[in-house]
Amino acid sequence: MTKSKVITVTLNPSLDRTITTHYLAQGYHNRVGGSTRLDPAGEGVNISRALHQLNCLTHAVILVGNDPVGKAYEALIREEAFAATLLKAAGQTRSDTIILDTGNENETHLVEDCSPLTQEALQRVQSALQHLTHAGDIVVLAGTLPPKSSVNAYADLIKTAHLAGAETIVTVGVPELDKVLKAKPRLVALTQLQAEVFFNFPVRHLEDVAYCARQLRDQGINKVLVGMQETATAFLASAEGEWMITLPEFESGTSSGVWPALLAGFLAGRVQQRPLPQSLELGAATAAYTASQVGNKFGSLTDVKEHLRDVDANPIDPDKNKPDLTASVTASQ
Repeated sequence: MTKSKVITVTLNPSLDRTITTHYLAQGYHNRVGGSTRLDPAGEGVNISRALHQLNCLTHAVILVGNDPVGKAYEALIREEAFAATLLKAAGQTRSDTIILDTGNENETHLVEDCSPLTQEALQRVQSALQHLTHAGDIVVLAGTLPPKSSVNAYADLIKTAHLAGAETIVTVGVPELDKVLKAKPRLVALTQLQAEVFFNFPVRHLEDVAYCARQLRDQGINKVLVGMQETATAFLASAEGEWMITLPEFESGTSSGVWPALLAGFLAGRVQQRPLPQSLELGAATAAYTASQVGNKFGSLTDVKEHLRDVDANPIDPDKNKPDLTASVTASQ
């Protein structure tokens, strides 16, 4: 019998270069402190990288351009120890230069976009997914779509996964979210900002986050996970209950990879058949480790276990967390 695996699909990968400087001065030469990281990234790929560190079986499907960035990306991903299917497409691969400024305590991103997604390339991804997926697998569709992509792209891939008997998890951009919801993935993960854009009202408090998650659940989504970056918290809504968890504070790391790490840890917990609160705690501990690192660096089970004692999933009483929608509407006007 084939062992179930987590398949990640990344249509918009990114070659991430992370550097550190102290008080970045625009227009001047700046010294780089410490070592520079070069990571084959993108949300789906990062989830696979984190899952592999947590000893979970994973296979990454990645669409890369045939440009020099894509060739460098391909060389780096082949050094990873998990299975990957690399599909080449004409055009350029996205890159992201992250500058961590330890003096001003901020990070700057210089993002180069990728080429548009063609229908032919999407069909190749769909064919690869169909070939790889078996009943009992989990398929994760992650990241924003390349420019000029069909908003149906992720919905079509969800249908392919469901036909193979797989469970689907999505964390995607807002423009394609409406189509994705109609395809009924098992879990939808989104950030607080994405929730604001999708629902078109300020999402500032736990009550607002809970309202958004419940609205998505009412549309037939089994589980909804919302990440709140400013407060370093996450909220999980499901038929089994609702929980909130807070990440420990870290000042030395970058934000790169933290959200994928949270998802990967949660997925690892579910694969290991942990209850939802314990899976959320493993996700938070995995994210806490990555938040303490520079670049897209993911911890082993040993690394992550050191953070488990600092996280605790707190149950939420739905009757005590109903949003004041009047205040939300007023704030948006």
